[in-house]
Amino acid sequence: MLFVLLATHDPEVCPTANATTRDLMLKIAPDMPNLAQKAGVDIVAGPFVNREHTIVAVVQSDKVENVDRFLMEARLPHWNRVRVLPSLTMEEGLADVQAQTQIF
Repeated sequence: MLFVLLATHDPEVCPTANATTRDLMLKIAPDMPNLAQKAGVDIVAGPFVNREHTIVAVVQSDKVENVDRFLMEARLPHWNRVRVLPSLTMEEGLADVQAQTQIF
């Protein structure tokens, strides 16, 4: 199953402004692929960062519990609000729409 991860943080804890967060990120970021693999998660895309204090990643795993374990090992919730959105590919979404009974 695919999951879109949206992590947002306040400017005060942004690694560009906060030395503690910067040190943590510089320590953890290079090991993220290994942390994901150990948790049973494949990183499909990202992580992508931007000036909106948002991190976006797409991951794949059999269980959301694996995604949660990865997030905790990567320590992203320590300085971010993280949303985990179960997602479908466009093709899967279209098949799902076609299979639904319309209500209007």
